[in-house]
Formats: sequence, C-alpha cells, structure tokens
Amino acid sequence: MSQGRKHHTGQQLREARRIGAFTAGKMTRPVGTIKKEIRILGLDTCNPMLTIGVIVRGGAYLDGVLSIPSSRNDVSRTFAKRIIESAYFPELRAIMVHVPDDQLDPTVVERLTKLPTMVISKDKPNDGRGYQCFQGDLGRLWLKTRLESTTLKKILSVSWTTGKLPEPLRVAHLLAKLKAQNQTLMR
Repeated sequence: MSQGRKHHTGQQLREARRIGAFTAGKMTRPVGTIKKEIRILGLDTCNPMLTIGVIVRGGAYLDGVLSIPSSRNDVSRTFAKRIIESAYFPELRAIMVHVPDDQLDPTVVERLTKLPTMVISKDKPNDGRGYQCFQGDLGRLWLKTRLESTTLKKILSVSWTTGKLPEPLRVAHLLAKLKAQNQTLMR
C-alpha cells in the first residue's frame, strides 16, 4: 500500500451471539487478492418497488448502476440472474446487501452467482442470528457472511471510506431513497 494511504487501525471483528449460523455451499469464484480497486456490487432493497445496485471500485470510483424491479416471486433468484447477466459481472469480486426486511436470501444469491455475499446493517438486526459486530474507525456494522475475518477486514478497509455504510451500500442507499421519493412525488 502507498505511503500516503491511511490505514484503518482500530478495526476489529467481534463475534455476536450465534444462535444460527449462516451457511451455504462453497464459493467457486474466490475473492483472491484484495486490491484497492476491488469491484463490489452494493444492493439496497429499501425501495419496495425497485432494488438499486451500484458497482464501486474500492471506495473511490462509481463504475455503474443496476436497477432491478422487485418481483413478488423468487426475489433472490431474480436478483442473481440479473447480476449474472449484467456487463459488470465478470469484474465483480463481492456483493454487499443492505436488506432491512430480509426479503432477499443471500445464500441463494451467493450460491447462484458464486460470489461472496455480505449482508450489512448499520443497526443491530431484530433477528441477530448469525450476525457479527464489526467495529471500525467510522463506526459499527452488523454483518452476516461466510468470508474469513481477515478477508472481510481487508474488503471493509478498502470500501468503507466515509459515512455509516461501506461506499457501495451508501451510494445504493442514496439512489434507492431518491428513487422512492421521486415515485412518491409523481403520484
């Protein structure tokens, strides 16, 4: 890493009470080396009509935006299919999901895309099963993932540059809220 880049020294992963573990099949596309411009897809499902996906390189560059209409049947399979069909899929190395109401099953998305999937919340979820607390310089996150803690720390140190969420989720959340507000105004 370059001399001028600040390291997040105060980050540590803490184990939350584990009642049920989050398990899925083995990933066949390993993350590999975590570079500072790793491409991460951030999905935000706060808008019930439309899910916004944002592809970010590290925490610095916005590469693209996906919009996925929310369907009532098999949401997880629909999202996985749209991710695989996108032009950005070959470059993606991880998926971050901000799911306030757990309508998306990250196990299915991970199994179909073969990409490591992280469910991230800035507040402790009501059903905290399988979530870990991650304390960093910018605050605390609640995570559910199968990634090793060292890999997870590296991904978060690269992608969490400002705000209460890592950059892919922060931008996706802003766009999802904007889209929801526009839909409300149009009625």
